[in-house]
Amino acid sequence: MAEATQAADQIEQQLDKTDFGHFVYTYRKLLLAVFVAIVLGATGYLLWKQSKESSALKRADEVYTFASTSWAEAKSGKLTPEVLVKNFNSLPDDVRQAPSMVPVVLEMGNFLADKGLFSEANEILKSASGLDELGNYFIGMQRVVILEKLGQDDEAISILEGLNAKKGLPLPQKVSLELGRFYMKKGDKGKAQSQFQEVISSYPNDDYAKIAKLYLIQLGK
Repeated sequence: MAEATQAADQIEQQLDKTDFGHFVYTYRKLLLAVFVAIVLGATGYLLWKQSKESSALKRADEVYTFASTSWAEAKSGKLTPEVLVKNFNSLPDDVRQAPSMVPVVLEMGNFLADKGLFSEANEILKSASGLDELGNYFIGMQRVVILEKLGQDDEAISILEGLNAKKGLPLPQKVSLELGRFYMKKGDKGKAQSQFQEVISSYPNDDYAKIAKLYLIQLGK
């Protein structure tokens, strides 16, 4: 015991020779607690990051499994469209809405729409919504086409209005043009004209501007 006390005194004497050393020795318990907290925090962050990476890999694996089984079998005619939709809807939300699922969903939407199965195509596309903005853009634009086939113009307008409010998405002139066209179908000439004028003003040399001018001529008749 005496030796331990003597050793501690010697350490304190050595540390007292510098201001920093005196500070470290005086607040050694607090500094140790801070150090432990930092280590635990860093460890927790690494575990969290590994968990996220592991979850992403798991989702990608489930997307691949679905694409190589249910979707592949549906394309080859071994699986009915009804079962395809059922199998897709049985997937967890995070798998249906995974970024890697976007190309699969778009392909399935086209496949079902080509068969005239617009309700089934819309169901799959709608079930995959909730992605990042870019994924939602491509799925939303495909849904607009299908919803028009289904006679659900109001829902198509709602999707287009949502996309029109976003910044930085591809081909905003196409979104405005389509929105104007739907407004024109609904008989809302004021809103339709506003969208067409926006396309012409913002993209005067674009092919979409040429189409917008034609729509304006129709509006004026």
